[in-house]
Amino acid sequence: MTSEFENAKEYFQIGLGYFDNGDFKNAKTALYLAYKIMPERPSILANLSATLIQLNEWEEAKSICSKLLEIAPEDSVGWLNLGVCVAHEGYAELSIGYFAKCLDIDPNLIAAWSNIGHAHQEIEKFEDADFSYQKALDLNPHYEDALIGKGNLLNELKHYEDALKQFDAAIATNPNNHLAKWNKALSLLRLGNFEAGWPLFESRWHIAGMTEHKPDLDAPLWLGQESLEGKTIYIYAEQGFGDAIQFSRYLPLLENEKGAKVIFGAPKSLVALMKTLSPTIEAVDQENFSEQYHEKIDFQCPIMSLALAFGTKLDSIPTPIPYLYANKEKRAIWAEKLRSPQGLPTPLRVGITWRGSGKYANKLSEKRNIPFPLFADLVTELASETIEFHAIQTEYGPDTNFRAPSLEGLKLHANELVDFSDTAALISQLDLAISVDTACAHLAGALGIATLLLVPDPPDFMSLTTCDTSPWYPNTSLLRQGKRNDWGKPLAEVKEKILLMAKIRSSGS
Repeated sequence: MTSEFENAKEYFQIGLGYFDNGDFKNAKTALYLAYKIMPERPSILANLSATLIQLNEWEEAKSICSKLLEIAPEDSVGWLNLGVCVAHEGYAELSIGYFAKCLDIDPNLIAAWSNIGHAHQEIEKFEDADFSYQKALDLNPHYEDALIGKGNLLNELKHYEDALKQFDAAIATNPNNHLAKWNKALSLLRLGNFEAGWPLFESRWHIAGMTEHKPDLDAPLWLGQESLEGKTIYIYAEQGFGDAIQFSRYLPLLENEKGAKVIFGAPKSLVALMKTLSPTIEAVDQENFSEQYHEKIDFQCPIMSLALAFGTKLDSIPTPIPYLYANKEKRAIWAEKLRSPQGLPTPLRVGITWRGSGKYANKLSEKRNIPFPLFADLVTELASETIEFHAIQTEYGPDTNFRAPSLEGLKLHANELVDFSDTAALISQLDLAISVDTACAHLAGALGIATLLLVPDPPDFMSLTTCDTSPWYPNTSLLRQGKRNDWGKPLAEVKEKILLMAKIRSSGS
């Protein structure tokens, strides 16, 4: 008769086999069967927690780690995996303590050195991060996770070419390392090397956090090779609102240059706005993309892949500004709302956006957001009969301390901005938009409104590294931080530009 131990061992070995082949769902099933037979076996718990991490089942993974550490407090993998879980939740400093505990038990555990490097990098302790990555690489010069981590660290320090060498080393070790390819793509695009960057950017579909948003479609992927003449193609939004706005410029080209019928699946709040791209582009709510549409399409393509499909180079970005438009009726409503009282001069109307969604580079981050008090000081100093400020965002953030609703000189419209077509109508009535790197900046750029985009240091890959004007929006000036986390320089430039515009306006020039 087969013993319980042998049954558990068999399920355990099957689970490890699935794990090694990247089949984490079946690995979880097999390892749970082993766990039910032998719930206090540390090796089963350790591998089950690692599997749950791969499946992004974080709470369950933490629970298994806790059970493991109750049974075996000196199990280094238990501390490692618990550290990974809390780091994912944004508790970098707590994770450092868990990784340190792991290294106390096993100073040569490479994964712990690499992960403590990630955590130090997250809280901008760059010297500590570099030391940790180097410890990992001293133990194994080909350790891919540490090579990628060091590459990202070098990007944070703006040593972009050196960063590429680290990603190349990881890819040389494992040509199927999609995370290394994706990070290399971001580096190349940031440097303006679109020819090499866009093909590697396709690696994003193998990255956790992105694959879940890819729709299940039978239609073949189109990346520019096949003829679209007389065909129907479904384009779908894939990341943030700003990305959808930025890359929607390609949709009319699919009609006009490729002869395609275009259906665009967008988030509900963008659908009305996207209908202004073309009267013949069908914009639909991607959450309700029904079977009738599945049957109608011949090809499909994620919206950010259109840059690759059209062979976009830095000097061939399509810039038919404007390519989005405000609804005429809504424009008229906002024109009436903002009309100056009779006898008073029309002020310079300035829209401001000081924060985005709270995410940056696919993770929780405040990097691109400007503390509201800095903008409040600007408004307080400049607001007058001749300069009028409008908030063009609906979320004010935790640092307003209720100052935004009562800040004299700043007009709020959150209750009237139901979707992006409302925001577009408001922006269309402004003389200038000032924004951090978020969807409102893209919208103002696409509408052809003069825009000042405040760029963090180091910049997002779409802002390149040195240019003063956005290659995507010729009407958008890039005002860059002088140094990390210091918004003093770009805000001083904002003030100077507003005063200059107001002076020109008042002089009648």
